Amino acid sequence: MSQDKIVVGIYSLAGCEGCRHEIVNLGDELLELLKEANIEIAYEPLLGFSQEREQYDIVFVEGAVASKHDIEKLKEIRKKTKILVALGSCSFIGGIPGLARNKSIEELDKVYGGRPPVKEPVEPSPITRYVKVDYWLRGCPINNREFVDLVKKLARGEWYKQGERRFEYCKEFALEIKGKLLELDGEKCIVCGRCIGICEKIGIKALGLINRGINIAVSTPFQEPFENTNCILCGLCTAYCPVGAIKYRTTIESVQRLLLRNGGRLVAYMEPEALAALAEVYGVNPGKIIAALKYLGFSEVVLWSPLLNVHPQVGLSIVPVSEAEYRYVNMFYPDLKKYLVKPPEIRIPVNGVVVTQCVARKLQSDYILTTREIQYLLKKIEIDELKPVKPDRIVLPESRGYVKAVGPYEVRGILEAIRKGYIKEGTILLYICPDGCIMGGGQPFSKNPVEVCVDCRRRMLEIVRKQYIM
Repeated sequence: MSQDKIVVGIYSLAGCEGCRHEIVNLGDELLELLKEANIEIAYEPLLGFSQEREQYDIVFVEGAVASKHDIEKLKEIRKKTKILVALGSCSFIGGIPGLARNKSIEELDKVYGGRPPVKEPVEPSPITRYVKVDYWLRGCPINNREFVDLVKKLARGEWYKQGERRFEYCKEFALEIKGKLLELDGEKCIVCGRCIGICEKIGIKALGLINRGINIAVSTPFQEPFENTNCILCGLCTAYCPVGAIKYRTTIESVQRLLLRNGGRLVAYMEPEALAALAEVYGVNPGKIIAALKYLGFSEVVLWSPLLNVHPQVGLSIVPVSEAEYRYVNMFYPDLKKYLVKPPEIRIPVNGVVVTQCVARKLQSDYILTTREIQYLLKKIEIDELKPVKPDRIVLPESRGYVKAVGPYEVRGILEAIRKGYIKEGTILLYICPDGCIMGGGQPFSKNPVEVCVDCRRRMLEIVRKQYIM
């Protein structure tokens, strides 16, 4: 600290400036604090100080980073100051600006009243993504009593650690991995290991832990995009992540635009497992889920399965029910590729949208919604009050006596049997997800966040079959 006055700057990035107003609201107490602690506020436009300094002792930064200009300004500030304090939730975890992630320009226009977006916008992020933060004051807005307490300690030269006694709880970097279908946001990750666990259960091990101490993180090998690793893109990690740090590419906006353009002439092609899971989650008759889809604007709901397009070869055929199983066999059983056929192709009319439980199916089209995406669309609909209706059509494959291998244990077992020559003919359907499609990577979140009742979903699938199929 300087022996003369302690020079302080207070800056804003993307935010509402509510934290800074909390400081100004201290009034006379703020003036007394400045005098007592021998502090000079050199930069704070709300107080009329607008001349920036070349050097500061302490800088408080409010708001999230939302543009390339913010990044440059933040790095400049970091070079100028001895101590940098993150002021409020926006600066430390992204706060309200962070909710703009994955939103279209059209949606942002509605929020900002058509005003032009900031120059060269970037995904809203906390300042901790770009610079080292020495201290932070949480809250939206901050508690100005905590601000007073922190300033007094810093003025006395009391360097104390926050969050952990031996080192400051502030990562040096935030890992971010983006891919065509899956992405990982290290800012959100709490390193619980659930994604690693399910990946290991399937036998993939595409995710693991890197670094030590406070910088420990979940990552793919060498931080490569998911599709460049041995990941099979099943998406189960997105279902097991409790904080949404791993997510898949959403196509909700594409479907919403299609609904508007088609004026109520859009058809939903829904897999039975998807219908059963949604009905189980909401605790309603499956017919009410169909009614809810029509309430969203679909003119027809067709009970359907891509297995209609299975084309086995003569002799022995290994049929992956999605791209996930196809990648699995190619990577881990390449010697069996001669028996492998391509996953069922999704063939629907141009005015159709697929509703599926399978994340990997999203690789085939922009007009494919998982049940979890449908769950998002249904959140404002009172489903219980709707009258149940039947599907407009049922287009499902006939039972052909195919052998099913369900879950990683059975899949590995039957592929090993084929490799050893115990199985030489027939058509084998592979379902890599534990418990099969009823627990696919795109299935909706349950009312019970701890554990999903698999048997409940199976019973609901039987109800769907009895009501509409048998």
